[in-house]
Amino acid sequence: MDAVFAEEAERITECNGRVFCLGDEPGVHRVWLPNVEKPGLAMSRAFGDYCLKDYGLISVPEVTQRLITGADQFMVLATDGVWDVVSNQEAVNIVSSTKDRRESARKLVKCAVHAWKRKRRDIALDDCSAICLFFHSPHPEPIDSVIPMSCGKT
Repeated sequence: MDAVFAEEAERITECNGRVFCLGDEPGVHRVWLPNVEKPGLAMSRAFGDYCLKDYGLISVPEVTQRLITGADQFMVLATDGVWDVVSNQEAVNIVSSTKDRRESARKLVKCAVHAWKRKRRDIALDDCSAICLFFHSPHPEPIDSVIPMSCGKT
């Protein structure tokens, strides 16, 4: 168990919330109310989910910094529905193998939806959304081809 997980779980249990995995989802720790088998939230920080706010769920984000270098190609921002069924390496493989960068996020979400149907047949499909941010452009486009003609022109 890593230190971050242990710290999150400790906060929740100190507030009388519970943290445990379901038998059919080993390794997926969820937050539960003290005496009820709900809601089973697979994160310890979230907006909303007010029923858990008194039991250790917080909305304060965990923030880290990383210096982006010339070796970094892209960043993927995705909802938990994607990360529940797609590993970091799988996401890198999907995005980097997509020829048209504009289709990268769409392909990642499509793969996540298929993975949900394959891996989690009896569980409702979670939200799958993604954004791919590329740091380098092999063929930069002129600015006027991106801005509509009506913008800023008189």
